[in-house]
Amino acid sequence: SERLGKTLEDARLAAANTASVELQCDVALSLAPFFYATGRNHDYLTLAEEQLANGADLLPTAYLSGLWATKGIAHSNRGEVPLAAEALRKALDLIDRVDPSRRISFAGADQRVSAQAYFSESLMILGFFDAAVEEKERLMRNFDQLDKPFDLAWHLLVQCQLCALVGQYEELLDNATKIVEICERHGYTARRSSGIRWRGHARSHLGELDAGIDDARESMVLWRGQGVVFHTPEKACELCDLLLRAGRIEDASQMLDDVDTLIFDTDEASYLAECIRLRGQIAADRGDLTGAAHLFETAIATARRQQARLFELRATTQLAPVLARQGRVHEAATRLQAVVHTFDTRYPIVDLVAAQRELAKLGR
Repeated sequence: SERLGKTLEDARLAAANTASVELQCDVALSLAPFFYATGRNHDYLTLAEEQLANGADLLPTAYLSGLWATKGIAHSNRGEVPLAAEALRKALDLIDRVDPSRRISFAGADQRVSAQAYFSESLMILGFFDAAVEEKERLMRNFDQLDKPFDLAWHLLVQCQLCALVGQYEELLDNATKIVEICERHGYTARRSSGIRWRGHARSHLGELDAGIDDARESMVLWRGQGVVFHTPEKACELCDLLLRAGRIEDASQMLDDVDTLIFDTDEASYLAECIRLRGQIAADRGDLTGAAHLFETAIATARRQQARLFELRATTQLAPVLARQGRVHEAATRLQAVVHTFDTRYPIVDLVAAQRELAKLGR
């Protein structure tokens, strides 16, 4: 809200007039979620880098960790995944040196929970699946905040990501249901949106596609009702994917139109490749194979630029049948196989399984 933005800016100016570097950093960290929510990630990066330049030698380690973590999240929102992973790794290395009683809160949760959640997601998008799974498992293993419901809800969200990654949909539904219950009990509206989103994902894979669509739509309405930019494309892509599975092409297209406007007006680019991929799927479903191939190629190029190998895998998997329908079966198989072979994992990653299934259809 404008009121919150004005209040935080007043706090920043007031802190700047003191000699307390710690107070200035505290205000900067409070500004981070506001900048994410309004799609001004570059502005936050400028502020965080200024804090690091001016106070790195004077700040407690927990505050330094907070600056690196919030920088990492801003990079993640901008689609700068390698930079995000690097900053978040630094944050976690720093927080390992801090006694748990000396940690600070970020966005309502223990700073380790937020940093480790975003770090594991960055690893997942970069295609380091085993490392992502291990990082998520590490967070779950070390989690001891069962008496803090907001931390618990965030912790369960990490479990949801892990279940979705490896196709454990019954467990995903159970965890998502727990998130919704916690959030309804304590009034966590935005976090409830995320729980409903994952509940819909689980239902859609357990034979309840319409219920999944309803959940994904409710999640979007709740999230956008908070006036929030970041994570909106991610939630929109989830809903679009389900709408396309149900054959509701026009609804999916309208959803992407709305997200395009948001992306172009801000520096939110975390799911840009996915938005383009879904445009390609819409074109393919309409029978426009040339347009679909072009869009999938654009999605692949965008994913490569961002080093988002997970998104490159998804776009190439969907490009392959389009090329095959154009009579380019050998090219389709060769390109998909080349991408699949770049991954080395011991887990049944859903997207890799889908790619391998497509390869089998192509005779590879």
